[in-house]
Amino acid sequence: MTKEDYFYEAFQGMERLGPGSRESTEKALAFFPRKSQPVRILDVGCGVGTHTFLLASHFPKADITAIDSHSPYIQTLNQSAAARGISDRVHGLEMSMFDMTFEKESFDLIWSEGAIYIIGFERGLKEWKRFLKPGGFQICSEISWLKDDPSRESLDFWQSAYPQIGTIAENLRRIEDAGYISEGHFVYPVSDWTKEYYAPLQKNLDRIRNIYPDQPDALGAAAMLQSEIDLYLRHKDDYSYVFYAMSRK
Repeated sequence: MTKEDYFYEAFQGMERLGPGSRESTEKALAFFPRKSQPVRILDVGCGVGTHTFLLASHFPKADITAIDSHSPYIQTLNQSAAARGISDRVHGLEMSMFDMTFEKESFDLIWSEGAIYIIGFERGLKEWKRFLKPGGFQICSEISWLKDDPSRESLDFWQSAYPQIGTIAENLRRIEDAGYISEGHFVYPVSDWTKEYYAPLQKNLDRIRNIYPDQPDALGAAAMLQSEIDLYLRHKDDYSYVFYAMSRK
């Protein structure tokens, strides 16, 4: 197994692959004006479909396309859609967010929970805009500074891991510059990190250390993820994910 394989194993069996909660997803969904007619939704970076199925429940007439570049996640999502009897309107596709092939102006809502950082917030806003119908919404969560003077430890980590990280004010300016109207935003509560994400992840990391005590790649993957957990617990006031909702002008 490669180090990447151990990373995927660290998230095995987890409902969420990043910070978040049902409550936060539903709160963000409320930014989108409900319509009586069906809507077309694109879920970018859907993982195993945890928030995809919340979208499907919230918009029972919507046709939802969910994409992820990791094939096992898409297989799990499509199997879950079939088991729920909604595979006629929830479709998982193995596709990279860097190379989406959809027609222009084909979606009413683009959703991306904890994933837009992969392509970069500014780039995602600009490149995905063409897939939105005029007046369509994009709702996404982005890692953001909560203060102008975060700790040196947090700065060093995020400048290495994701140099594009910005404050909430900076991200709101990026939204406006990309040709959207901001419709609202909110910060994830701490429990979305600790209870919903890090608690189950910590159990998996402990299991990996027990199963692979002599595998450097496994221990390295566990150590890297452990450092992220420890950093957040020390400096949770420095940064968080923030849900941003915006409509296309």
